[in-house]
Amino acid sequence: MMALLLKDVFLMRRRSGIMLLAIAIFVFLSGVQGGLVNTVMATMMPLMLGFTTLAYDQNDGWEAYACALPFSRKLVVQSKYVLALGCILLSIFLVLVIGLLASRWEIHTVFSNAVTQFVFGAFFVSINYPLIFKFGFEKSRLYYILVMVALMSIGSVLASLLQSASMPAFILVLLPIASICCFTASYLLSCSIMKKKEFSGS
Repeated sequence: MMALLLKDVFLMRRRSGIMLLAIAIFVFLSGVQGGLVNTVMATMMPLMLGFTTLAYDQNDGWEAYACALPFSRKLVVQSKYVLALGCILLSIFLVLVIGLLASRWEIHTVFSNAVTQFVFGAFFVSINYPLIFKFGFEKSRLYYILVMVALMSIGSVLASLLQSASMPAFILVLLPIASICCFTASYLLSCSIMKKKEFSGS
């Protein structure tokens, strides 16, 4: 799987362009100012880089080629989910570092912000990846825009609850657990979709 991850990382580095600047801006704003939009975008931008690897793979016929190599289809899917998880965790880490260096956050805010990032990122990937594997990146564009809008709406309510001092502490644990369960279910569904997928010329 390391070879597949390295391939995606090199592809992201070559295709990143101005996206890296956007990531830096939103990570900085999220760390210094907070706010739902900044926090979500600080998570979304790295994930979108990961999404582009799926787009290039499908446009270039990489999936069919990879299946002819000594990689199982499950491993191909697994590498995409590991990459997405890495993007989410990296964005959380960067926002935490900047927030702590800026000395603007209380401990409760630090954890609530991290939970918001993880929950949003995990659900965004969990919903969109099976759609992309099933219908392709281009046909799924409308879906992930709708998913982002829906999650933003839910996230605005969630963020206000998480930042409330009266929020029960167990919610900060329950939400990531629910996200991990959805992430795992999404991975299994994507594996099933990929297993049944037929490629032209294969």
